[in-house]
Amino acid sequence: MDALLGPDGQPARFDGAAWVTSDGRYWWNGTAWLPVVRRRSFRPNWFVIGVAVLCVGAVIYIVRGFGEEVAKRSAVVGVTNTRIDSPTQVEFDYQRANSCQNLTFEYWFYDQGGTKIQVLQDLTSTSVIGHRVYHITVTMNTPINSSAARFLAVDTCHS
Repeated sequence: MDALLGPDGQPARFDGAAWVTSDGRYWWNGTAWLPVVRRRSFRPNWFVIGVAVLCVGAVIYIVRGFGEEVAKRSAVVGVTNTRIDSPTQVEFDYQRANSCQNLTFEYWFYDQGGTKIQVLQDLTSTSVIGHRVYHITVTMNTPINSSAARFLAVDTCHS
C-alpha cells in the first residue's frame, strides 16, 4: 500500500500519532476509519475557581476588619460637628475611647469674640459604648443666649 486513502478518497497524512484524513475529520485505528472526537477548547477548573473565591473572600474579610480597626483608632474622640439649631436645641457627634454607663454633659456657650456667656447643665444620663460615634440632639429647658455663636459640650462619666 503506497498511500493510505481516507473515506473521502483523498490521501491521508500521518500526524505523529495516527493516520488522519486530509480534512481532519477521521483517523485510522488500523482496521477502520473512526470520527475524530474534538475536546472542548475550554473547560473551567472549578477547584482553582473555588480556591480563588475563598482567597478573595479572606482578603476582603481581613481588609475590612483592619480598616474598621484603623477607623476606630483614627476617629476623633470627644465632641465634634457642634451646631446650634434653635434657641432651645443643639446637636453634635460624640465618641469616647471607653464605654460609660452614666454620662452627662455640660454646655458652654461662647459669643463671636470667644467670651463664655452661658453654661447649661444637662442632667439626663446617657449610656455609650467605646469607639462608637453617636449623633446627639439636645433640647434645652432654658433658652440659649441669643448672642451665642458656638458651644462646647463637656462630658462627665459618673462611674
